[in-house]
Formats: sequence, structure tokens, C-alpha cells
Amino acid sequence: MSAKPAKPAKHVPQRTCVGCHTVLSKRTLIRLVRTPEGVLVDPTGKLNGRGAYLHNHRSCWERGLMGVLQHALKVELTAEDKQRLEAFMDSLPTGNDAE
Repeated sequence: MSAKPAKPAKHVPQRTCVGCHTVLSKRTLIRLVRTPEGVLVDPTGKLNGRGAYLHNHRSCWERGLMGVLQHALKVELTAEDKQRLEAFMDSLPTGNDAE
């Protein structure tokens, strides 16, 4: 008797953190999206607009807010955008041990 053929592995979308350039599965990263209302954190990953991804590490967010995020989203961050994103960043762990 022959064994059943193995099921092919399910495709897992990969994205790159704009802060540290590490490639991980889409679900492990936090999506930020450019909308007409400004740059927002997209917890669902389904908002319309240009998106960029960051780790849940404060160090990646700090690098992202220094200008890399603006380049990835092709937008100039307003003071309101920076304040909103920094407030979210403050809730993140400081070390690289959180996943």
C-alpha cells in the first residue's frame, strides 16, 4: 500500500519590518497605514491605504519614527501622527525579547 501524499504547506505571507529589515510572517508584525485621516496603527491589517510593518519592539519603532516610516509610507508625518504613534510606542516593551 502506498502512503497518502502529504499536504503542501500553507502559504504564510511574509513582510519586512521597516525598522530592522527582518522578514517575518505578516501576523507577527504591526501594520501602520497611511489614510486620509493620517497615519494609523491597523490592528486588523485590513484598512485601505499604503501600509508598512514594524516589530512590537520599541527600538524598531524609534528607528521608524526617525524617518524610515515616512519613506516607506511616502508621507510626511504630522505632529498629530507622531504623537499618536509615540503613544502606541510607549505601550511596547523596551527589550528585544518580546515577540
